[in-house]
Amino acid sequence: MTEASPARRSRRWLPWAAAGTALVVGGVIGGVIVAATQSPASGAASASSAVSACAVTPVANQVLPSVVTIAATGASGSGTGSGEVIRSDGYILTNNHVISVAANGGSVEVLFSDGETVPATITGRDPQTDLAVLKIQPTEHLKVITLGSSSSVVVGEPVVAIGAPLGLSGTVTSGIISALDRTVQVPGDNDSLALLVSALQTVPIPPQAAAQAGLPEGLYVRAVSTDGPAASAGLRADDVITSIDGTPATSNIQLQELSLTKKPGDTVTLEYSRGGHSATATVTLGAQP
Repeated sequence: MTEASPARRSRRWLPWAAAGTALVVGGVIGGVIVAATQSPASGAASASSAVSACAVTPVANQVLPSVVTIAATGASGSGTGSGEVIRSDGYILTNNHVISVAANGGSVEVLFSDGETVPATITGRDPQTDLAVLKIQPTEHLKVITLGSSSSVVVGEPVVAIGAPLGLSGTVTSGIISALDRTVQVPGDNDSLALLVSALQTVPIPPQAAAQAGLPEGLYVRAVSTDGPAASAGLRADDVITSIDGTPATSNIQLQELSLTKKPGDTVTLEYSRGGHSATATVTLGAQP
């Protein structure tokens, strides 16, 4: 058997980020609460390490008041995501990509689980690690999240995830830790990439979240590189890819398979949903830079 030529073996890319897995950094990013079977000091429900599943309801009841939904708007668009109250004087931790559109003259609002909405200001952000800090006026009912430690988390341990996938506030789901110490690139500012270091990998966002948002099942487009193949084909952030070359889009593994079966210059037919309407795009694959 002869080896494939270097041109065919080079990595290809489709420059969008599909929401296939949830990543937790420092135990707080994205509203994901880890170590739900650890000691009470971790901030999760008290339970023995032998418990086979998280006590989801007690964890949700305790953590939901500390998890907020963030909406940011700016000249270049809008963004939504999750955040956590980390100090009683009104500081909230979130991801930079959630609020970056508002970094230059935009506006940010924070929605609490009780329905209260308050304005927020950006006090600091680090695009390289995709972290940002917001400040709101403190109130009496502001509940600070209790931070645990990821050092004792093990693969297979049950977790509870609380956040706002697809802009749906207070979404709660559960699963297990499937991997530790992941280093992952995610879309950053100005078409750059941010790096999530020592992340914990868990279960995908459940299909129920898409159904509640009135969206079809598929791969959610987080970002599209300017002037890249996906943008040239007409894809935009917030599109939902429903099929890839006629096959239902159910996993980001399908995108990885394209790098093994196709070469730069090949085309891929994508069906996607935007604003409740279906459309088709033909993407011409490019070479991995």
